[in-house]
Amino acid sequence: MKIRRLLPVAATLLLAALPSPAAPPPEAVQAIPAPAASASRTICDATSALTPIGTDTESGRILLAVPPLAGGSQGWVVELSAAGTNGATASAYPDPADGRFGGSVGPGPVVATRPCGTGCLQPIRFKAGAWEPLGEPIAAPAVITAAATYDQTGTPWLVVHGKGKEEGVVRAWAYRLEERDWKSKGNLMVTGVGDLQAVPSPQRKDGVLSGTGLFVPSGSPEVWVQGLPDLPPARRGAVMALSGSAAAYLSADGAVYLSSNSGKSWRRSTWTPWGTGTTGMWRQGKDYWIDLPIGDRRGPLELAWFDRRTPEQESIFLTRLNPAGDWTVLTQSKSEIRTKNDDRLEVSHVLSPRAGSLVLLSGCAATAGGSGLVIRTYDKGALSEARFVPIAPAPPG
Repeated sequence: MKIRRLLPVAATLLLAALPSPAAPPPEAVQAIPAPAASASRTICDATSALTPIGTDTESGRILLAVPPLAGGSQGWVVELSAAGTNGATASAYPDPADGRFGGSVGPGPVVATRPCGTGCLQPIRFKAGAWEPLGEPIAAPAVITAAATYDQTGTPWLVVHGKGKEEGVVRAWAYRLEERDWKSKGNLMVTGVGDLQAVPSPQRKDGVLSGTGLFVPSGSPEVWVQGLPDLPPARRGAVMALSGSAAAYLSADGAVYLSSNSGKSWRRSTWTPWGTGTTGMWRQGKDYWIDLPIGDRRGPLELAWFDRRTPEQESIFLTRLNPAGDWTVLTQSKSEIRTKNDDRLEVSHVLSPRAGSLVLLSGCAATAGGSGLVIRTYDKGALSEARFVPIAPAPPG
């Protein structure tokens, strides 16, 4: 068994599952359609905390981790395909709960890693309802974070992070899968690493980004952005590459900064869905807050605004930044939906299965016929009505 040796790092091994955005405030006037009774087992219910694992942005399939129900021991991986207006499907597969780390967002099946002994990580790929080894194991210290992704050619990468000398700065080591071996592509001190610790690079089809670092198959890694907004440590956040030389920065408190010249200069955006220059009138984080959709970020920057300036009219705005630097409201809707049983379901995640498509996930609902996901999809310029997508359990064996 060939094991590639990583340079030692000193940090804590963390579950790199994508974090859940803050739940929006309650408000609902919609009622989801009556659920189909094709599911036959209760996989999850309204109390289940769903966690996105990763997204295949080529197929638009999203993997979600579902914990065991109260009193149970079986967790699940649910694969959601939300393509088309009425074509959404969801399938559940038993989750071995073997200490999996990470989950890729990129054009290929979701890649993660699992511990394979002291100082060992085994990259794995989700295929046909199961996790299978991807390449040879990697020898690494037990104290690291690891994130997988793909470049735009469909080649898998693994980026490992260790602590840097300053707050908010980490050292990133990048590895590219070549044949069955994970080849080292160098290391670099980076900052501005967000919830997706590694993503495809829009500047290089064969490269990947981790914060301010660009890693390519040949040559040394480099910093792709020339500077970041000058913010105190408590407000520092994540940098994102847009098309051409454009970049965006989302601070820890939800402020949006934009650059058109690769980070040479930055301006804070004062735009809101309810008017330009009005951000100072409302309390960010209390009257409204901003979430970055989880998933495909190869297209224009898209943000979800949860608006609770008027408690009885709380809503969600989906917005997009066009290449000219102007913001557009894609759609507006109530931030909460209501079931036929008058249960209120909040939006738990805003997901981006592929560029130009968004999914509002309002968790899981249990019916007499089984469990299902409650979703709304934004596609082709329209937001669908809320619908119940039955979860089909995988066949035994």
